[in-house]
Amino acid sequence: MDPADGPATGCQYGNDDERHWFSSSKRRAFWMSHSIARRAAELMDAIQTGPIRTQWHWLGYNFNPKTPGFVTVGGPTVMALAAGDAVMPGFAAEQLKRLESFGGAERDLGHYQQILAWYCEVLVVAHLAAYDWPAPVAFEMEPVAGGAKANPEVVVRLDGVGALGVEVKSADLRAHREQRASNGWQLNARTKVSSKSLGEAVTLPRDNPVKDFLISADKKFAGFRATDPDFRSALVIVWDDFVNEPLTALTSPASGLFTPNSFYRADGGAVEFANVDAVLLVRHQHQVVEGLAGRPLADDRAHLLDYGRPGSFPPHALVTNPAGRVLPAEFAAALHAVPVEALNAAAEYNPGEIVMWVDTAEGTAS
Repeated sequence: MDPADGPATGCQYGNDDERHWFSSSKRRAFWMSHSIARRAAELMDAIQTGPIRTQWHWLGYNFNPKTPGFVTVGGPTVMALAAGDAVMPGFAAEQLKRLESFGGAERDLGHYQQILAWYCEVLVVAHLAAYDWPAPVAFEMEPVAGGAKANPEVVVRLDGVGALGVEVKSADLRAHREQRASNGWQLNARTKVSSKSLGEAVTLPRDNPVKDFLISADKKFAGFRATDPDFRSALVIVWDDFVNEPLTALTSPASGLFTPNSFYRADGGAVEFANVDAVLLVRHQHQVVEGLAGRPLADDRAHLLDYGRPGSFPPHALVTNPAGRVLPAEFAAALHAVPVEALNAAAEYNPGEIVMWVDTAEGTAS
């Protein structure tokens, strides 16, 4: 379809030429079902008269029917929202309202970061909504339990298996990326090596956001665990391609948050985050950045909301909390989770406490 052909209509969002939006042929029938395509068309029509198109918004270009972004970003976005709406009525309206709110101030970088985080969240939730579950499944959108005021993104209840709570977080890496690209040394853990001893500008660990994500998720899952001892939970952290950074924050023997030497301590011991059973590390922030900018994506991703297929690169690394509980195989499979222990042959899936960048222009490390 030529985006300049005319205004948004249902057939434009679902014709054969545009099915490259969806990466899995096994799921295409679900994604392209009449009800989801119709809902996607409704959402796209609403966007055309809403704040994204009528006031300044980072996504104004991507939802303009006369631009390539309409196909590469707009289409996948409304289809993901419609897929979530199919299993959680009201999901699309709520998420679109949030997305629309990240505008109004021209080129506001804070809004851009909120949009990036929004896409990281929708990436995971839409994938779970579209997944071919092995048994009847029910979804709860932002549920609460035990009187808690905070809530995870979604709880999935799978017949014969149990309930899984999923919380999605993405760190603001803007300043960190600049430092990583310019500094010769990088510390990913809190070791006995001081930054001053390295003799030049040093990029410090980005481990505080990981700690804050765990604290938040632990509180959100606490009420569910209290009411259902068999409840399982996963914190999904969406990072960029440098997955070694959050992995080291979790597992470094020197200061890892899932180790006895954790830098986050209380009452003389490491805080365990017992309500968080596992952390899933997803390398995708850079894909959203490139997708929004209209540039080609890496690793054969079809669009910025392509979660990937089982066994595809890069794998989604599952780091089990020693103080938590093992995720049932059905939930791990749905998340395309690969235990990090099975990935240790690759350098990026081992904790690396000190990095020396020998060619920052090419992004090469030693």
